[in-house]
This record gives sequence, C-alpha cells and structure tokens, in this order.
Amino acid sequence: MIAFIAVILTISGLIHWFLYARLVSALEITSPGILWPLRLLAVLLALSYILVRLWERIAPQPTVYVSEWTAASWIGMMFELLWMTAVVWIIKLLLQLFGIWSRFDPAQQTMIGRWSVIVVVSAAFILCGYAMWRAAQPARVVRANVPVKNITPALRNLSLALVADFHSGVLVSKKQVQRMAQQIMNLKPDAILIPGDILDHPPDRIREIATAFRELHAPLGVFGTTGNHEYYINVRAAVALLKESGIHMLENEAVELPPGLVIAGVDDRTALQFRIPRPKVDEFVAAHTDGKTTILLNHTPMGDEAQSAARAGADLIVSGHTHGGQIWPFSILTKLAFTYHHGLYKLDRGYIMTTSGIGTWGPPMRLGAPPEIVLIKLVAENEPPMFRYE
Repeated sequence: MIAFIAVILTISGLIHWFLYARLVSALEITSPGILWPLRLLAVLLALSYILVRLWERIAPQPTVYVSEWTAASWIGMMFELLWMTAVVWIIKLLLQLFGIWSRFDPAQQTMIGRWSVIVVVSAAFILCGYAMWRAAQPARVVRANVPVKNITPALRNLSLALVADFHSGVLVSKKQVQRMAQQIMNLKPDAILIPGDILDHPPDRIREIATAFRELHAPLGVFGTTGNHEYYINVRAAVALLKESGIHMLENEAVELPPGLVIAGVDDRTALQFRIPRPKVDEFVAAHTDGKTTILLNHTPMGDEAQSAARAGADLIVSGHTHGGQIWPFSILTKLAFTYHHGLYKLDRGYIMTTSGIGTWGPPMRLGAPPEIVLIKLVAENEPPMFRYE
C-alpha cells in the first residue's frame, strides 16, 4: 500500500509540475511574487485528494463533503487539462522544430500563449461540467444475451441485473444510492448481481447507506462480492454492513437458485495483498459447478483468471473495476491495462462481461463511459451473443 501511494504521489507530482511549467511559460510569468504562490498551489493540489481522505477520518461530515468534492473534482479537471495542455505543447514544439514559431514576433507569441491558456481552461471546464451532469443522470440500460450450456425454459425466462462499483460513501451518498436502487427495481430483475466496490468509505462513518441498499430486492436474491475498495476500508466491517443491508455476500461460496442456476462469488484478488486466503479461481469454480449453468462474480476482469474459470465450468464471469475508464482519455490507459475492458467477450469456453459500473470513484464525473445497468438474458449455445445499449 505504501509503495502504491508513493507511485501515485510521484505521478501526480510530475503532472502538476508539467501543468505549472506550461502555465508559467505560456503566460511568461517571471515575478517571484506570482511564481511562489503558484508553486505552493501546485503542491497542495498534487496532495489534495490524499490529504482529504486523511482529513475525513476526524472532520465533521459537512466539511468532509465540501473538501472531498473539491479535491475529487480537481482530479477530473487535472486529466482534462493534462491532455489538452500536452497537445498545445506538442504543437508548439513542432512549430519550433520546423522554424515556424520564430516567424512570429514577441507580441504575437505572447498573444498565442495567453489565448492557448484561455482556450484550454475553458474547454476543460466545459468538459468537466458535462461529465458531472452525465454522472448524475440515470444509468443507461444495456441488454445482453449470453449463450450458455444446458439452457432450460426456466433459465431462459430469467432477467438478471448486473451493477457494480457503486463506491457509496461521501460523494455517492445515501440519496444517490436510493435513486440508483429505484432505477434497478423499475427493471424488475429476478436477481441482482453486484461484483464489488460497493462501499468506498469506512463503514462506521456511512452506516446510513445500509438503508439505501435495503431498497434492493429481487425474487431470487441480491448477491455481491468484495472489490478492492472493500479491503481498503476494512473488509470485515464492510462485509458486515453489506450483509446488514440485505445483500448476500458470496465470500468464496456458491448458491444454487431454483431454476438450476449456480451463482458463485470469489473474493477480489486484493485479498492476497492483505494476506487473506483466497482460493484459486479455477479450483473454486470446479468445486461448485457440478455441470450446472454457472455465473461467477469476480470484481477484477483479469484475463488469466477469466480463462481458467471458464475452462473449469463457469459459463459467464461478471466483473466491474475498470469503470470503462470513467473519464476520457483515461479510458485509453484502462484499455491497455485490461483486455476485457468493457462489454461482453467470448473466451475459449464461456464468456466474460465487464460493466462500466453505476457509481463514480474520485471525480464525480463520467466522460465517454456513462453509468450503466446490464440486464442479462441467458440463451442457448447456438444463439448469438449480444451487448446492446437501449
């Protein structure tokens, strides 16, 4: 964990140094009376989100919301400023390389620098404003057909709702979770599957969230597993709160539903970082499928685990974690990191489905990766798969 935080702080520091350097260069700032306040601001912004997460442990709730919203929103703004500033910087380098920049007189160069700052900052505000609006809107509904073996009329008639990554806590509040729950319930699913990252803050500080999650119910049950964030906030307390909320937490266990469908859930791989035992996924699946149609909840869509789980008998692995990137262009990096980034993918045997999730982590924004609820229908092996937005 210490190494992870060190890496994040290093990356954040480099990004803020780059933004600071480009701003000073574009506006030709040389006065120490302006430079030093800008340097201090850059340092504070680079540390802001981690400082806020430490502050929230002792601070009164109203100040926690304001401070976390501000720090989290800056992360989104930072990403948008970063890529646009980088584009402007590269264009300037190319102009210098080809001798075009030197043809502008000093007054023109100053004007270009100032207008580049105005355009970049204005565009970042517009994009982030839209991203905040989109994150606050109802989730889009995705219709998915998944071919499985041993289909029966009872299985074919099932409607399964897949939602992940609520990240409920300070920014994704009780009221917002209630709104999400109402939208899910309006779809009348037979079962609800929640593969991880349900909570995002220490359970003792967000106990009221349990009331909101109790509004989720389905004829065959509501099933969840841990994600990486449950471990970061105290996994035992998190699981206890979620069970209190009426969610059947599958801690390396499986249940068989009346239509002959096995719902299995394995703890997130983050358990190993906390020295908590976790079974090998293929061995776990093989021990519980017994030839029946099986859906495995596994928060992180790792390719090796997905393939091994499918070979062991899982017809469908459902995951979250990636958020679909949440904020473009961060999605470019998450696509590189995860082969099964978002959507429905055919494996050597069976399928894996990764949802972009319904909540947000960090910035209360979504740009290019709207929140979603996936309604899953099981179909025969010879029928085509489908993953389609309504």
